[in-house]
Amino acid sequence: MRFYYPSSFLKLLLVGFAFAILPLIWVFVNANIAFDALSKQSQITISKAVEGTRAGRLLQEQLHLMERSSRQYFVLQDEVLFNNYNKAYDKFNIVLTQLKQLAQKVPQKQNLNLLSNQISQLNLLINKAKKSQINEKNFLNQFSLLDKQVEIIIKENNATIDATSHQVVLNAQATQKKLVLQSLVLIPLALLIAAGITYLLAVPIRRMDAAIKHLGTGEYDAPIAIDGPGDLRILGQRLDWLRTELKELNQQKQQFLRHVSHELKTPLTAIREGTELLHDGIGGSLSTQQSEIITILRDNSIRLQKMIENLLNYTRIETTPLKLNLSLLYLPDIINKTLKTYALSIQNNKLQIQTDYHVDDVVADEEKLAIILDNLISNAIKYTQTHGKITITSHQDRNGWRIGISDSGPGFSKADQEKLFDPFYRGDTLHKSLISGSGLGLTIAKDLVTSHGGRITLAPSPQGAHFIVNMPKLELK
Repeated sequence: MRFYYPSSFLKLLLVGFAFAILPLIWVFVNANIAFDALSKQSQITISKAVEGTRAGRLLQEQLHLMERSSRQYFVLQDEVLFNNYNKAYDKFNIVLTQLKQLAQKVPQKQNLNLLSNQISQLNLLINKAKKSQINEKNFLNQFSLLDKQVEIIIKENNATIDATSHQVVLNAQATQKKLVLQSLVLIPLALLIAAGITYLLAVPIRRMDAAIKHLGTGEYDAPIAIDGPGDLRILGQRLDWLRTELKELNQQKQQFLRHVSHELKTPLTAIREGTELLHDGIGGSLSTQQSEIITILRDNSIRLQKMIENLLNYTRIETTPLKLNLSLLYLPDIINKTLKTYALSIQNNKLQIQTDYHVDDVVADEEKLAIILDNLISNAIKYTQTHGKITITSHQDRNGWRIGISDSGPGFSKADQEKLFDPFYRGDTLHKSLISGSGLGLTIAKDLVTSHGGRITLAPSPQGAHFIVNMPKLELK
């Protein structure tokens, strides 16, 4: 399924940010609404609790004031005291009305109505006794019964307050649990959305990175198509244009190298034949000085021929698929044959060649194996100073066999080691500035070893360079 990206990278970031932040905003808004409702409920509960507590205390105070004023009046017959009783009675009824409005449960309302009826009846008795001047005042003992009734109402009110407070706590816990559950769902959802947006951003960037790496390694065949935001797609199109341009330039380079190599090879062959004839004395005897000059010409023509052959091998490897012509070979013979081609250089530089063979028969492409050995051995001879030492070994491995070629030369710097097998690369070390070369020998050797399914590495060495060629066990078809 193809994902349709926005027209720009910025839009994709904004859309991704919006989708990722939306669940978090939902949690935040929902939490605000829930806590606002809890806050309002708590305020109402606290307000009713304060009003109920205050009303219960006032109710009890006014009842005590009514009892005290009425008893004092019937003893002293002072109208001021009776007025105090009436004021307390009126205030008692006002407070009683407030409690009726605050009452939530039916039993509480019934008790308040009962208290209202009882206080009304007692008030009638008090007023009747005042008018008739009755000496019997037993009805005043009803105040103690009313006081107990007020205490019951106060307890019920306190119980209601406690129950309401407990319910608020339960609601707060339920809201908290609900918000935690929402967070457990929505926060992972936000992270999942963020991960999805990150993936959508990373995919085209990874493809672009891979495309740039392919261009850097010289792989120009696969078209570059970046599926992403509009600006990244445009960048992908420009990379593909760059790929086609580099591919065309690479083809032109390969064609130029082929033509130049072939054009140089023909006159060089004539020069080599002429120098060989002179060196062998076919044209007459030579003086010592002339013989030295001919030797210089002969050595440099051999070196030039080697460079041209490397160019030809490199262009052939780059332009045509490598096919192996496998055969059963006696490895010591192949190595010794290569050493014989450099016998004169070895003798002139007084080099010590040490061999240690533990492999006999191998299956490989003879021509390609000879080129591999030729490039490695020629490098070792080239970079080893006079009276130096070159060691060539072969060993059998569990999954194949390996060849080791080490020399006592100056070796390679760390900077050179990273690009050692790159084509046309020649390091900046001092010894390389004194020795000519095309910089293709190790590249060709690596490609040919890879074509066999093997690998070539530069092993750590206390002095000089130590190359190891690991080859797998191949079978003849």
